[in-house]
Amino acid sequence: MGKLVEKQFPVKTLLTGLRAIGYSFATAVADIIDNSISAKAHSVNVYSDPIADIPFFCILDNGCGMNYAELNNAMMPGSDRTDKEDNALELGRFGLGLKSASLSQCREFIVASKRYGKVNAMAFDLDVIEECQLILKELDEEEINSLPYIQLLCSYESGTLVVWHKFDKIESSAKSFEDSFRSVVAEAKKHVEFVFHRFYDDIEIFFNNKRIERRDPFLLGSLGRQQTGRTSKIIIDESVVTVTPYTLPFANSLTSEEKALLGNPKSIYDDQGFYIYRNKRLISWGNWMRMGIRSELNKLARIQVDIPSSLDEVWTLDVKKSSAKIPDIIKNQIKASVEDSIIRSKRTTRFPGIKEQSHEARIWDRINEHEGRIRYQINRNAPAIVALDNILGEQERELFEMVLSQIECYLPKYSIVNDNIDALTIVNSGDGIEEEKLISEIETIIGLCDETVREDVLNDIFTAENYQKLINRKEEIIRRVLGNGKKQ
Repeated sequence: MGKLVEKQFPVKTLLTGLRAIGYSFATAVADIIDNSISAKAHSVNVYSDPIADIPFFCILDNGCGMNYAELNNAMMPGSDRTDKEDNALELGRFGLGLKSASLSQCREFIVASKRYGKVNAMAFDLDVIEECQLILKELDEEEINSLPYIQLLCSYESGTLVVWHKFDKIESSAKSFEDSFRSVVAEAKKHVEFVFHRFYDDIEIFFNNKRIERRDPFLLGSLGRQQTGRTSKIIIDESVVTVTPYTLPFANSLTSEEKALLGNPKSIYDDQGFYIYRNKRLISWGNWMRMGIRSELNKLARIQVDIPSSLDEVWTLDVKKSSAKIPDIIKNQIKASVEDSIIRSKRTTRFPGIKEQSHEARIWDRINEHEGRIRYQINRNAPAIVALDNILGEQERELFEMVLSQIECYLPKYSIVNDNIDALTIVNSGDGIEEEKLISEIETIIGLCDETVREDVLNDIFTAENYQKLINRKEEIIRRVLGNGKKQ
């Protein structure tokens, strides 16, 4: 056996690295609240004051609290978690959250905790930590009594208070510390509302004495308009992953109450996709994780995925508990739920409003969504689109839909208006297309159709806007095209 050599680790260097893990102010706050929920708190109070003599941000809970030994362990980077149970309330992961989250936003944090009638407090201050020695300060009674909102903690049977000071990162980048501080706290409140929305009925969370708003990204209470797909359970290493697809009501039909439950987003387009939960705590949302296509037609689709903490490694959950990756071994099993939600979203999005009445099938449908809102949408039932859709594979069909959605989303409406105002001639027109070219297009479309439906498709094709000019040659073209079809 080789020689064992004891080494002192470079404390400041490691702590500097810990500060750079990538927390935002909001994700750091959520990580602290994780500890409150794990401590079985029924109430969490967040207080902040950027204009106090010593600006502070603090989180107070009435959970089980910690005695001196437990507090001492909790203040160590990578605290011992061997006795922590794997249950629905345990939201911790590496024993790093308190330290990494706090230090990512400030240079000093203090933890005061009450258990068995006694309050203990320790401070973690980067300004007094030496290069190779971790120095923590134990607060005396006078120092404890000077902490913000300490009297509230003392009034509890048990609980914990986390206080942040020395906000160097905000100070170094802010034009106005007060404005920036208030802004990040407001963003943290919105983030907490989403991350812990499934705990709303069990735990009261307040920001400066105002309870956070209720959120519901799936609008479960909108019965008859919201659609819930079939829940599936996937077994991985004897643990269960639960997947449920949802489809929101049509965007322009949402009530003010429903918009509030969604967090009053500027656009629900950005929030489509997976909602990954770990022990009911929202980890990641608003993306498809390479399993779907972000598009206008898919914007109502939401997939709820519940994973237990026993599968953290399988889902490559990070320290911040803010991102995860779908394991390859279950992608095919989740795919059915994705398709369910996307199909419903497309159906709801395509047929929500009132189309302009017309005797012909237009290339562009004009949808009147009321309240002064008009949407132009490519007619998916146009003959050429239907024919192409029928011969595409699943992946190609998704790509084709994405292209159509992008064309719709980026319609150059302002340029068109300005060009018309300037009396310019827009030459995008089907008027100049030669009839033989249009007949050739019809032959191509019919050639892509199954023989059993070619005659029916031909009879309908002349209602299409782009083939109306051939209506007088309908019988001639039908004989010609069907004759060509029989030769193939």
